[in-house]
Parts: sequence; C-alpha cells; structure tokens
Amino acid sequence: MKRFRFGGVVVAMILGLGLGAPEVRAAESSVEDVSARLVALYAEPGVESAAALRERVDAGVPPGALLVLLDTFRGAPRSDLVDVVRTLAGYRGLEVRARALAAWASLGGSDALDAISLAAKDTDPLVRRLAVALAALYPSPPADEVVADLLRRDPELAAQLAAEAQPLVPEDPR
Repeated sequence: MKRFRFGGVVVAMILGLGLGAPEVRAAESSVEDVSARLVALYAEPGVESAAALRERVDAGVPPGALLVLLDTFRGAPRSDLVDVVRTLAGYRGLEVRARALAAWASLGGSDALDAISLAAKDTDPLVRRLAVALAALYPSPPADEVVADLLRRDPELAAQLAAEAQPLVPEDPR
C-alpha cells in the first residue's frame, strides 16, 4: 500500500475547505480593493446595491475599508443604509465604533441623540469623551442631559474636561 504525503499547507487548505472556511476573494486582495468595491456599491442607488453592501459588510470587511465606508456615508448620507452605520456603532474596534457614532450623529435630530446616548454608555473612555464632543456639535436639551448624567457617572472624565477648560495662565516673569 502506497502512502500519500501531504504538505502542511495542503492539509490546512483541505481542512479549511472541509470545515466551511470563507471563500478567498482573489479579486479583493487589499483593503484598497475592498474599499473601492464598498464605495462603488454605496454610489449605486437602489435596493439591490444596498442589499449587496449590507451582505458584503456582514460577510466581513477589514476595518480600514469600514472607515472609508463610514467617511463616505458622512459625506453623503443614505437613509436606506442608516442600519449599517448603527450596527457598526457596536463594532469591537474602537476606531470603527467611534467613526460610526460620529457618522450616525451627523444625521442630526433623534439620530444624533441616539448616537450620543450610545457613546455615553460605552466602556471605552475615549468613546465616552466622544459623546461630549458630539453633544457640542449637535446640541439639544436631551443631549445636555445625557452629558450631565455621563459626567456624574464618570468623575474622572469630568475632571479631565474641567482641567482642559481652564485657561492657561502665563507665569509672572518677575
């Protein structure tokens, strides 16, 4: 009986294919390629392009491509894709999450308040700090209440903001 010898790479490919690993997208080999495809889908109006964009994001996209998508949304918001931005506001990576919250807030009104509220409840102090900045960009009495509550719950952030608000006083040269 003859034994077949497989290299480690071949075995890994067989196992990966057999276990349902996601297909390799040769046409989209770089973040730039994925970003370009997302922007192209974004630029196409219609239900089909929105569904294709959602599907592509759900299948997994590099964070750099998500940042490009969020910047595109912020520059020209599409009401049929707000759900994608809301979903990305819960993304595990800080930069994508913060950019998604800013894009969502840029819609103004109740969307801004929802984004500010979500940012204020975030576990990361930088995102909570973003809530304060977004409330300043999109002011409203409810947003002020959210920030006041945040600063009561997070005295460290409140102290940092108070220190930053203090004007720098030059020392007396005498």
